[in-house]
Amino acid sequence: MTRTFSHFVGIDWSGAKGKRHAGLAIAVCPAGNEAPSIVAPPSGNKNWSRSEIGDWIAGGMELPSGTRALIGIDSAFSLPFIDEGAYLPCEMLPDAAPDLWPFVDQKSAGAADLFAGPFVEAFADHYHRPSAKGKRYKRRMRVTETLAVTSGAGPCESVFHLIGPSQVGLSGLSTVRMLARLHGQNGISIWPYEEPDGDTVLVEIYAAAFAKLGGHRGKIKGLDDLNTVLGSLNSQKMEAMPDTAREGEHAADAIVTAAGLRIIACERKYWHPDNLSTKVRRTEGWIFGIL
Repeated sequence: MTRTFSHFVGIDWSGAKGKRHAGLAIAVCPAGNEAPSIVAPPSGNKNWSRSEIGDWIAGGMELPSGTRALIGIDSAFSLPFIDEGAYLPCEMLPDAAPDLWPFVDQKSAGAADLFAGPFVEAFADHYHRPSAKGKRYKRRMRVTETLAVTSGAGPCESVFHLIGPSQVGLSGLSTVRMLARLHGQNGISIWPYEEPDGDTVLVEIYAAAFAKLGGHRGKIKGLDDLNTVLGSLNSQKMEAMPDTAREGEHAADAIVTAAGLRIIACERKYWHPDNLSTKVRRTEGWIFGIL
């Protein structure tokens, strides 16, 4: 990296159906060691919407002029491709992630707040849903997800497995819809599909990997746990957490992500992982922080 970042943003994401979601949380911290702070929706609503987050990013995140921000989103930016040589075998889909994003967005047109259920319905044969297992379903993983598991960063679920609380497929597809709108906007770069030289750089992250970097495994259950992790990430402590346990859990992930990004963003190895080939970069992308 030739240009340093002035701010670091952690976003915990949700792919749930609906317009506003308790599972969405944003934290921001400046360069240095100041503790991250939770960002409230500019609309004044209690919870963020996905569309509002996209608008907030595009509008500069209410940060000072001259800001250069690294944004980590705890969600998948693409689908598996390398294992089968296609995103969805036997289907007519693009063969590069930046082309996949608008394809998913168009297939889900009309679904509120970037929900991507219509895409899953259109290609149900490839998904394992509570109602049925598709005849082409396989528990496929991207290269970076497989490495996250084997490296001990944490468990990863296939984006095609849509059963249980660990399912992440709808989350990723809704993120893809947002990326379709942000891609190509002035000053925004989406890594690793583009060089990270914009004033705003978006990366996919895995919050559990940053918690592990801070010496913690499992859920962060309270302020003491959170501050222990922050201390290990060279950050000052938080004074308080959101009141409810559920909101606190998502806020903690966003906070740890922001602090974690701050300490690894300057290290070249994270921008050039060994297994990030040209083909992987173009099709599947990468989880920033996984080596």
